[in-house]
Amino acid sequence: MKKMLKYANKNMLSNSINKFNLIVLQLFVLSFILLENTCNAGLSLQGPSGFINTPSHKTIPEKEIELSVKARKYDSFKGNKTKDGYMTSFAFGFSPIKDVEFGIEADFDSETDRNNVETDPKLNFKVRLPSFGEGEFSQMAFGGVFDTNPNNYHTLYLTLGGLGIGWNFGGNEGIGTAAYGKYNKKNRKPEKLCLLFGTEIPGRKPSERGYKSQYILDYNGDIVSLGWRYYSHRGFSVEILGSTKTSYEDFYDYKPLTIGFGANF
Repeated sequence: MKKMLKYANKNMLSNSINKFNLIVLQLFVLSFILLENTCNAGLSLQGPSGFINTPSHKTIPEKEIELSVKARKYDSFKGNKTKDGYMTSFAFGFSPIKDVEFGIEADFDSETDRNNVETDPKLNFKVRLPSFGEGEFSQMAFGGVFDTNPNNYHTLYLTLGGLGIGWNFGGNEGIGTAAYGKYNKKNRKPEKLCLLFGTEIPGRKPSERGYKSQYILDYNGDIVSLGWRYYSHRGFSVEILGSTKTSYEDFYDYKPLTIGFGANF
């Protein structure tokens, strides 16, 4: 009887989380339609320039460098003991020529000795494709995130005005993770295809000066994230980000809060 009640409560919690994600996504789509999406190229958590956990349709400005550091907590388990672990993500990106960027992202785990998950660097690139009209929805970008850990999956993506699709490939089921998309626990591997959404409200124009705050909302095929960013035209920024529960909780059960800092040169 206790097992049945535990199972029922778990299903109710899962359904509540799914409903919450659906509501947030509906609000995102509405805000995306009603508001102009003029984003800058800050670095996302996975490395490419973009929003919080998704790449955008724009690239790092030509000849410029972007740096980012983000920190978050997670529950680290060893036997019956639980301890707070800390994951710090460092990202570096640069644009050698117009509309092209390359980058690297690396995660540093405070509890490496307690975890069996390997966090190797990820390499990424993005190319902004020629526009086919006017407005945000005329702008496209194609890119990829490649994990240097042979067990993990790589992702190629195409994004149009902040709306995109990603394709996961490679990796080894049962032990591999992907940068985007849900983890299918039944098949023990990430879903092959995933939807990507992202927007910044309000956007910021390149020539704009002064200190300004903005809100960021995105969905990386797995989690919905909402963030607040405060930045300066001098090239520095601070971020406070919140995310829903990930389907990769068996690998890393992250807490909702992430704090980040960024710089542009």
